This record gives sequence, structure tokens and C-alpha cells, in this order.
Amino acid sequence: MTTTGRPVHLPRAAAALRLPLWQRSQQRMREKYGFDMDATDALDRARSLVAEHPDDAEMALLLGSVLATRGEIDLAEIEVRRALELSPRLPRAHTTLATLLMNRGEREEALRSARDATALDKEDPTVLFNLGLAEWFAGERRTAKAAFDRAGEALRAATAEGGAPPTSPPPWWRRIGRRG
Repeated sequence: MTTTGRPVHLPRAAAALRLPLWQRSQQRMREKYGFDMDATDALDRARSLVAEHPDDAEMALLLGSVLATRGEIDLAEIEVRRALELSPRLPRAHTTLATLLMNRGEREEALRSARDATALDKEDPTVLFNLGLAEWFAGERRTAKAAFDRAGEALRAATAEGGAPPTSPPPWWRRIGRRG
């Protein structure tokens, strides 16, 4: 299935979660790997980690995520699928694959991947948010809203435990907001 090219407007609850979830992911990545997606050398660092640990699903997923943020969607999908081959029960790989598939307009497969991720981790706010996106794009508005609500609750719980993400959006995020 392909997209029509028209933008799909997200509900307010989902739009409000996008930046805090991104900031949380960036913070967690900095803590775990010492860099985040915005680092100019993120791609080189991710490739280096994969070279050091070629059979590590987390490293393949990291590289796939960095490639996706750089717009290399096809290469990102290859790495994310490799992560799933190495570790089929990795919820973050399923949810990342779901976002890549949604970007290509493959709604049914995206929804299946998002649901697989949620079956593996019902507490991760990013997994729940991406489930909401997949449900929304599939036309399941009520189910999507419920997933967004659960994502918000999970994010509040996670930030209460580990500290709130930064409140100031990075410059690139403000540009995205202006362009839609």
C-alpha cells in the first residue's frame, strides 16, 4: 500500500508527545553510547560499534536508527531487520521497523510490527506512541487515541523515575514545527 502524499494530522495528544519522547531517546542514547543522533559523527560511531560487535542486535538497531535520522531509509530498514534476525524479541527493533514502514506507506505491515513491539513491551512510551501512530495511519482512531494516552502515562512514569527530559527544543525541531 502506498501513501497519497497528503499529510496526516495527528491528534493533539500525540503531537504533544513527539518532542519529549525524542528528547528522552536522545538522553538515553547519550547515557548508553556517549553520543546522540544529533552528533555530527553519529553515523561513523554507530558503524564503528557495529564493526566491534557484528552479532549484537542492539548495535544493528542503533545503526539503523542513525541511518533513518539521516534519511537513509532503505539502509536503515536493512539494519533494523538484521537486528530482528539477531534478536526477534527486541521491542525497539519492531517499533523502529514500524516507523520505517509507515514512512513508506505500508500500513498493514507497520501496524503488525507496532503491535508486535507492544506485545513485547507494554510499558515503553516510545513503543506505545508508535503503536498509536500505526493505528492512526490505519484509520483506527479510537485505538490510536488509547495508545497515545497510554504512551503519555508511561512517559510521565518514566520521567518521574529518571528525571524529566530537557524542555528546550533543539533548533532543528523548531524548524520541523514551522514546516509541519
